[in-house]
Parts: sequence; C-alpha cells; structure tokens
Amino acid sequence: MAAGHAPRGNARSSLILAVPVHPCCSRQRQPCRGLARVLMAGRRAASCHLVTPGNNVFCRHRFRHLISRGNQFRGSLNAAEWALVLLVAVLPAAIGLPLTWNRYQLDVQAQLQSAAGRAVNSVDRVFGQVDRSLREAAPLAGLPCAQARGKLVSLAAFDPYIRSLGLLDGRRLYCTSVLGAQDTVLPFTPSAPQQLIHRQGSGPLYPKRPFLMRSLLRERGQGIVASVELAYFSPLLPWQADDGHSGSLLVLNHKEAVQSTLPGVAEVPGSAVLRVIAASRHYPLAVHSWVDSEYLWRGASARLLRALLLLLPVGVVGAALLLGYLRKRGSVSGEILLALRNQEFLPYYQPVFDACGHRCMGVEVLLRWQHPRQGLAPPDLFIPVAEASGMIIQITRYLMRRVAADMESLSLPDCFFVALNLSPSHLQHAQLVEDCQAFLQHFSKTPPRLVLEVTEREPIRVTPQSQQVMAELRRMRVQIAIDDFGTGHSSLAELNRIHADHLKIDRVFVAAIGSDSIANRILEMIIDLAKQLRISMVAEGVETEQQRAYLQQSGVHYLQGYLLARPMPLEQLRDFLWGRRASLAEGQAAP
Repeated sequence: MAAGHAPRGNARSSLILAVPVHPCCSRQRQPCRGLARVLMAGRRAASCHLVTPGNNVFCRHRFRHLISRGNQFRGSLNAAEWALVLLVAVLPAAIGLPLTWNRYQLDVQAQLQSAAGRAVNSVDRVFGQVDRSLREAAPLAGLPCAQARGKLVSLAAFDPYIRSLGLLDGRRLYCTSVLGAQDTVLPFTPSAPQQLIHRQGSGPLYPKRPFLMRSLLRERGQGIVASVELAYFSPLLPWQADDGHSGSLLVLNHKEAVQSTLPGVAEVPGSAVLRVIAASRHYPLAVHSWVDSEYLWRGASARLLRALLLLLPVGVVGAALLLGYLRKRGSVSGEILLALRNQEFLPYYQPVFDACGHRCMGVEVLLRWQHPRQGLAPPDLFIPVAEASGMIIQITRYLMRRVAADMESLSLPDCFFVALNLSPSHLQHAQLVEDCQAFLQHFSKTPPRLVLEVTEREPIRVTPQSQQVMAELRRMRVQIAIDDFGTGHSSLAELNRIHADHLKIDRVFVAAIGSDSIANRILEMIIDLAKQLRISMVAEGVETEQQRAYLQQSGVHYLQGYLLARPMPLEQLRDFLWGRRASLAEGQAAP
C-alpha cells in the first residue's frame, strides 16, 4: 500500500464525512437511515468517506482551502522562501537592465564603427581625386617653370581639394601653381614614391594653416607635390559634439593626429570607455572615434528607465505568483514541520492475516495527521507535498521511532512483522540503515520482523548507493516489499535488481476477482510471476469472502482488508491482539 495512504475501499476522495455508525449496520459500512438525505446531497457535490472514530467531520475541500491561506496556517514562509520571492521580484530587472546597458553599448559601438568607416571612405575619395591630379601633372616634372606653370594652375583650379601644386627637384621646390617660379628648400626630403607628410608653417607652397602634402616622385629625384588643407577633412569626421565626452581624430601613420573634432585634443583621452578605429586600405590614415562613460550614461538613461518600467511589473507579477504558490505549498509544508515538532502524526495499524484469515501475522503502519483545527487528516493531502519537498524522509524516521515505542509496549506473537512504507528516494540515503538498526535495537526482547514497503509513486532508481543500502538491510534481515505492484513505475528489471521478499497486490486487482475484466487477468499474471520468482504475496483490499477464498486458493500468502480488520490506533490494536490470542486459545482448548 502507498506510504501512509488511507484504505481506499470503494470510496472516492473528495469529501470525508465522519458520522456515528449504528452497530446494526457497521458490518455493511452503511450510514444510518437518518443520514441518507445528507449522503444523497453529498453525491451531487462530492463523494464521501465515512470516518467512524468519533464524530469529527473532516472536509477535504475545507482543509485545502484553510490550510492554503497565509493567515490560517500556523507556520510562515522561511527566510529562504522570502529570499526566493524577493529574488524573483528583482530578477527581471537584475537581468534585463544589464542586458539593456550592454545592448546600448553595442549599439553605440556599432554607430561609432559605422560613422568612422564612412569618414575613412570620404577621406579615401579626397585623396583618390588628389592622386588623379598628381598623375596628370607627373609629365611636367623636370620641365622649366615657365613651361609647366600653366598646366599646374589649370590642374589645381579644377581639383576641389588641392590648394597648390608644385614641382620638385630633390628637396628644392622650383615652381608652384600659386606663386610661379621659386627656389625654396623644403624642410623635409620626400623619400617614397607616394607619401603623406603633415607639415604646418609658412612657405611658398602652403599658407599658415595645417595641411597634408601628397607627393609623387619620379626618376632622378624629380616629382610633383600637392598640398591639401586639413579644413576639408573637419566636416568629414563624426561625433562633432563639443562637450568633451565624445570625439574623433584623423591619425596619420598610426601615431600623429592631424585633425580633431575637439580643439587641443591630439589623442584619445584616458576616460574613453568605447573606442573604435577605422583604417584606410589605401592611405596611411585612420579615424579614431571614442565616447566616455558620461556620454553612455546620458544616452542610456532613457532606455534604462523604459526597461525598468517594463521589467518591474513583470518581476512583481512573478513574485506574486510564486508567493501564492509557496503559500499553498509552503503552508502545508510548514504545517508538516510543526506537526513533526508537536508529534501530531499518528500511526494507525492495519492487521495482516494468513491466507485462511484466522491468524494475525503482522501489521502495516498507516499514517494519520491529527490536525489541531481540522481534525484527522488523510495522508493523500500531505504525503505528496512531503515527497515533493523532501520531508517524507523526516516523517518516515519519526514514524519508525514512534512505531518502535508502540510495538515495544505490546506483547507480540512469534514471527510477527511490522511493515512500514518507504519512499524510493529514501533508499539513496545511508541513514536508512542506521534508522532500521535503531528500530530493531529498541526492543529488549526478540524484535518483530521489519518489512520496508517501497512505494511505486515514483521510479525506483537502482544505483550503487541504493544497492549498498539494500545489501546492508538484508544483512540485518530487514525485508523489502514492492507496494501496489503493477500500478506505478515498477518494471520486471527493477524487480529483478531489487530482490524483493514480498509482492503486494493492489486492491484494484483484488476488486476485479470474479469478473471477466482485464484487471482479473493481470491479477492471475502477477500471482504466476510471484510464484515463479518465489516471492511471497500480500493481497490488499480484501473485502468479500469470495475474494478471500479465491486468493487462498490461488496461493496468496497474506491477506489485508476491511473483511478482516480495519486500520486502528495503538490501544485498539492492543485489544485486538489480545482478543485474537484469546479466541485462538479457546479454539485450541475446545475438543
């Protein structure tokens, strides 16, 4: 049977109605006639369970409703859960704002790169035009000034970028398009066939303004030189802001800044956080563009604000949903922790009989929760939450200690066994071995046989850790049973690896006895399988004499169900065992 589950019988769990049952109708488990009207009304709304101990009415829907309200449960969210809610509230902003900031930086960097690339292309177009004029003027190199000046003037006039053209003979400039014949020695020596040289000063070739010189040398040191004013390049450079937080430089030969959008700035400042370089593929020129953090923050503030206004509501909605979930889930889990502290979980014992139904061979321990406000709660309300939150192991350990104390107070027959339900995840913990050892050592006399019924609500993972745990349990003579076989995640491979001692037949198959349903055929297959594997069988949910006779005839070893005995608390179990012992003694004494 599933860990701590109440006997299902034919009832369907929507509403549990506890009513006094008249002795004359207790065997058939029917309510008194005065309650017929109540049950007929309940049928239209929900099905009912009859809880006979006491007159406490337990409504499943009311329990779920009250226990899920934050002001109704006794516990509260712990610090970790509140931290999780806060994290969900700020997580969209914590993730979205850095992403927005990073995206904005990438956009600005892309804009810088694009603008710098366009500026370099414009510079290339300027010097491409200058090179064409130099090639047209190249045949004039070495000619007398009087013969060549007319052509120089014509070429300089029709080139929009050239301020002046000159003829060179080594370092000597002997003719210009502006001043005619000259005899000036240049302060530099043209050395490459084509080169860009930045100079600033006075002379016949250039005025007192910054310029770039482009030369074309021919044989014997003769050549043509053109001067291009830097003022032509100033409008081509991007990021013309004058606030000092962004700018661009035109750099010659990768080291000398020849033009800047900021007066007096000859290099990229150290405060720049984004910097791009676009270099020309044809000339030793490059454009360096940059922005600093102040520029980024000023531009990103509006975008970050919009992102924050969008992400904060998302975080608040997510936190509200999580808070509601934690209150519904955490209320039950918090109640479970308090129930463990207050020892509100009660073991109920359902006797297990031999195939004849005469001798009580052991008990299965079923869990009940005596809630201080809601009464006796069935396990299907809290066991799934306990399993999901991992608290099922704590509950099982508590139950083992409680059951050991209860069994020690009883006078148990020989070969009596106690069956405890176990979650498959518990097999992965070595602490289980110590708990079982403590259970067996609790008894001053011979302890009862301990049977661990592994439920099938989740897959049974056979790992090296679980195999080691089961090997230790076998050495202690602790037996393993597969509970509700055929209704969960069981497989023949797992059955073979677990080496179970008992196989529990679910009540679904027992209820099909006498019918021609598939469940009845599956029951026959399960019985045949257990016989071939030489595993003892326990049938749950035996409620009719026909079922008992069929199971006995089929070779099932143990029977459990309402036909034989209901789950009961410790005191009733004590009286039950004493009564069974007395009736057996009378039967043996009779002739």
